[in-house]
Amino acid sequence: MAIAVALFAILIIVLSLWGVILPGKLISFVTGFMRNPASVWFAAGIRLVLAALLWFSAPLSATPLVFQVLAIIAVIAAIGLVLAGHDRLLGLVERVARWPEHLLRLYILLGVLFGAFLLWSIYPALS
Repeated sequence: MAIAVALFAILIIVLSLWGVILPGKLISFVTGFMRNPASVWFAAGIRLVLAALLWFSAPLSATPLVFQVLAIIAVIAAIGLVLAGHDRLLGLVERVARWPEHLLRLYILLGVLFGAFLLWSIYPALS
């Protein structure tokens, strides 16, 4: 389980670094992806996978309570995506795509920090 969390964290870091370095490319990718109505279900599914990984790996992590809280937030986010629906989410993505590049980079940097936190927190279980 710890390896799966570490791999997920590395994926988050890599995708976020891509966005920090080339925010326009990441935004174009996300915008194109979100044009498919099934993307909402995929995005919700990813959040549910993350929630399960966080919940079941919490006892192995250096921050078990934080992992459990993040798991609950991920489940709520998955439900929120489905309830919001494709059209609203596409509109949100298109609005974010119009943000100034420096704000996009700053916002996407949070993903790097989140992935780094997950990796740091699960690292003791990998040793």
